[in-house]
Amino acid sequence: MRRAVTGIDRGRSVFTDTGVVPATEADLYPGATYWLVWGTEDGLPIVGPDAEPVHRPFFPAPGGTRAIAVRFAPGIEAGSGAGGDTDSEVLAAMRADAEAKFPGLFDAHAADPTDPAFHTTDTVDYAFVAEGEIVLKVDGGVEEILRPGSFVVQRGTRHAWENRSTEPALAIFVIVGAERR
Repeated sequence: MRRAVTGIDRGRSVFTDTGVVPATEADLYPGATYWLVWGTEDGLPIVGPDAEPVHRPFFPAPGGTRAIAVRFAPGIEAGSGAGGDTDSEVLAAMRADAEAKFPGLFDAHAADPTDPAFHTTDTVDYAFVAEGEIVLKVDGGVEEILRPGSFVVQRGTRHAWENRSTEPALAIFVIVGAERR
């Protein structure tokens, strides 16, 4: 995953940063790869020479943004972790690993204790499926199969992602911190 960042130098548009975005994996989400591409401070985003990427906390507060790419491994629900047969000590270590790599993931990520793949965030998420096939599940067993070229506007609702296919799926997310009413 590559990124090119622009800026202004002496009144002219320039590239201030180009290169590879490091991939991050967490033991709690086996086979999933995350690229934390960019983020802005909470509140009113700024542009200018002092704008640096913000990746923490994982989910922004109102007005903050995050741009993230996620490659979901085949046959694994996002947020389902290692499965139900993992002992509590191992699961705690896996959760600590995920929190270290994605600070704030569990503070703003209200997981459902009856189904850990389901979660709710105080964000508006714009998701674009770039590769593969992914299922978006909402309450009542309702789901939508999303293929390349599909957009999702996820507005702070309880949901879960699942890749039931035999191939990886790549989704690009722009996450905007929101106020719940």
